[in-house]
Amino acid sequence: MKTFFYCCICLLILTLTVGCGNHCAVSGKVSFPDGTPLSVGEVAFETGTFFATGAIKSDGTYTMGTPSKPGGGIPRGTYRVSLQGVIKPTVEFVPGSHVPKITPPKEFPIDQKFTSTSTSGLTCEVKGRTKYDITVEPPVK
Repeated sequence: MKTFFYCCICLLILTLTVGCGNHCAVSGKVSFPDGTPLSVGEVAFETGTFFATGAIKSDGTYTMGTPSKPGGGIPRGTYRVSLQGVIKPTVEFVPGSHVPKITPPKEFPIDQKFTSTSTSGLTCEVKGRTKYDITVEPPVK
């Protein structure tokens, strides 16, 4: 029984030491102060040598990953965070016409300060499985 107890303690210590391995799961939700989710764009985490993104879904949730491992997590570390957004124009084909109707893209619906790591004021420390919710503000008019 004593041996079993020591084995359990060693296994617990090993598990806590190893943690999330090479990549830690990072996810969260992006929303406005009133709780409305941001439903477009992507969240970007970066250091001086590493960059990862997570697409924002229609409910405002995101999961971080790298181009080679989308949604697969990111290494431990402290990251500067920004939000990126490209809203494409809408293209509709009018019945009976060969000319498409193109609606210009809308403005990314957040304050511009969030689109750069130098102005967003957002940082996230990843030590293991991390939940990082982000509150953004609408554009300043």
